[in-house]
Amino acid sequence: MSSVEAARKKWIKERPQYEEFGKIVAARLTEALKPGGFWFEVSARAKEIDSLVKKLLKKRRHSYNSLPDKVGARVILRFRADIQPALELIRKALVCKNEDPKDLGVERVGYQSVHLDGVSLLENDPDIVRFTSDKFWVELQVRTLAQHLWSEMSHDTVYKNDDTVSALPLEIKRRVNLMAGQIEVADREFDRLNKELPSEPNIQVFKALEHSYYQFTSRQPDVELSLEVLNFLIPLYHANIHDITGRMEKFVKDNHAFLEQLYAQQIDTGKASAFTWQPEVLMIYERLVNDSTAMRKAWNEVYPEQELERIANQFGISFD
Repeated sequence: MSSVEAARKKWIKERPQYEEFGKIVAARLTEALKPGGFWFEVSARAKEIDSLVKKLLKKRRHSYNSLPDKVGARVILRFRADIQPALELIRKALVCKNEDPKDLGVERVGYQSVHLDGVSLLENDPDIVRFTSDKFWVELQVRTLAQHLWSEMSHDTVYKNDDTVSALPLEIKRRVNLMAGQIEVADREFDRLNKELPSEPNIQVFKALEHSYYQFTSRQPDVELSLEVLNFLIPLYHANIHDITGRMEKFVKDNHAFLEQLYAQQIDTGKASAFTWQPEVLMIYERLVNDSTAMRKAWNEVYPEQELERIANQFGISFD
């Protein structure tokens, strides 16, 4: 029996265990990244059987035991500025042996990402007994949405890496490089735009609330609705924006455990308010706690009362 065939049979038998390990790593990553207050998306999965066989056929220096990525995990972020804070949080939650930033230098363009190899559970992790670090580890990729776009679009093409690109005709090679450069420029510009947003009050408050909101859920809100609702909520405070954001920061901190528990449970979307997955729900909750009468009066002039009652009930507040 060939070594590849033996590896195939062994992987069929062991893959379910590695798949379970991948789910545990994804859970650890999710919990680790929540305090960052930025949007992220986490995925992890064991290699499909055919993928493992193809890898062994292509990378002949590897054996079944030495393959570095039987389980692959990925963290996708919106902005380049989120990468380093995310890496710091990840390093505290998991053992990361080798970090390989795909730095292209100043003269090259193409695939960019941070690769963390040999990522395993901490020694004090409750699952370390079943998933020991000598056998169970993942290859983790951390990248932005724009970097992910390039990775996905180039994955099954001949311009995936430098070796294949170098064999292309010069005109096509130039077009590939121009396209990769455009994606990197967009990635950097999104980063700059996020830092240079206008100073309108609703945008300032939205950015502050967004940071708190993403500590509890990664579900993306309707930003247009958020800005509209914040225009209605901000005057209820009779305070400047700095005071409002400071008050909200303290309120979220004081109620962090409750909010974390609320969003951790399985929320019934049929009964929950649509505002559950909007950052401004934190302000609505704060107003219901501290000035319910004014909040209800102002709300009923603009939005359906039933929707506010759903919010209140969800946060343990009764209108009876």
